[in-house]
Amino acid sequence: MRRSQRARPQGMFDLQLTSLIDLVFLLLTYFLFTLALSASEGVLPSKIAVGEDPSEQQEQEPSDDVMVRIVQTGDSVQYFVDDWPIAGFAELVDRLARLPKDSLIVIDAAPTVQTEPVVRTYNQCLKLGLKRVVFPVAA
Repeated sequence: MRRSQRARPQGMFDLQLTSLIDLVFLLLTYFLFTLALSASEGVLPSKIAVGEDPSEQQEQEPSDDVMVRIVQTGDSVQYFVDDWPIAGFAELVDRLARLPKDSLIVIDAAPTVQTEPVVRTYNQCLKLGLKRVVFPVAA
């Protein structure tokens, strides 16, 4: 069986759709990626400062922020809680255990301190249920 060949009018041509489809998919993925990375403006909550009513002023509770400094001198590691020296890691754990669970713990390690005492202090805070443990950022 033979296929019948029709005569095409002059000026007709075959349209190659494969490259066109590839181009459409590339553009689609490009726009999806750029759309996902753009942040919407105005979604962050903000409060306008208005005068405070003196009758609505509440007593602010004292903050339970605790600064734990770790300093390495030679082969030994020294701990300080709010700039007061601590005898050792066991006493540090005892002091941390007496803190309220919603206290903010700032672990500030000197640049010369190895990672082991820092990670050990961080893990101990998590074991004690202190979830708000942060590290200061050096400027």
